[in-house]
Amino acid sequence: MKRIRHTMQWLFTAPEEPVTPGRIIGWWERRRIPFNAILGIIGFASLLLFTSCIENAGVLQPGEDAVEPAAIVVVPLIANAAYTGGWLIDCPLRLMRPTLSPRFTPRLFRLGLLFSVFVVTFPALLWSSYRLLQLVHLLR
Repeated sequence: MKRIRHTMQWLFTAPEEPVTPGRIIGWWERRRIPFNAILGIIGFASLLLFTSCIENAGVLQPGEDAVEPAAIVVVPLIANAAYTGGWLIDCPLRLMRPTLSPRFTPRLFRLGLLFSVFVVTFPALLWSSYRLLQLVHLLR
């Protein structure tokens, strides 16, 4: 538990000053694997919840898959492309605004992480809500 807390603090630590494009890119790239691990764990749990809820909701036709298999490959690729967008935004902004706070980088990271978690959990949240409404007899 202590290691997780330390890692989470490290994830949101501002880059060292002076903040240069090289340091910004390095800051982002050192966090890519933890970002993918967080998203992968949450995504896998969400996939299990989504699959369970949609299969038990009775909405799938015989032979129909709950998940498009290509999505399991495409979603991580899109997430990593968007992750690269973090430093592609961060570096030019720092060149245009040299007085930009070093805290901007971890804030941008946090925003991107939260958005990514929302995207991968949305189907599970939607279908678990649907299934819950079925269980309390508000939906068929």
